[in-house]
Amino acid sequence: MALRRSIIRMAERSDVQPALKKLWKKHYKVDGQVTQHLSPFEQNIVSPLIKHFPENTMKRAIKFVTEAGAGLGLGVFVYYWSEWKFADLAYHHRP
Repeated sequence: MALRRSIIRMAERSDVQPALKKLWKKHYKVDGQVTQHLSPFEQNIVSPLIKHFPENTMKRAIKFVTEAGAGLGLGVFVYYWSEWKFADLAYHHRP
């Protein structure tokens, strides 16, 4: 009788954190439920990237052009206009 509490204390689980013990008390097993785990060797990681690469690239390119197209177009226009204007000012006095 004197060691009755110490036997219970020795039988306590140490692999479960004390904060989680309350949650595991309410856990119940479901009969007939199938649980499966996917092996790391069965996971398909790289092939969806390669399979959907053209679609994703096109979506990202279209999104980029809609967001930055106006600014880039203006920049290209200013570049070519300034090159033309420089050449015009440099050679306009020649016959």
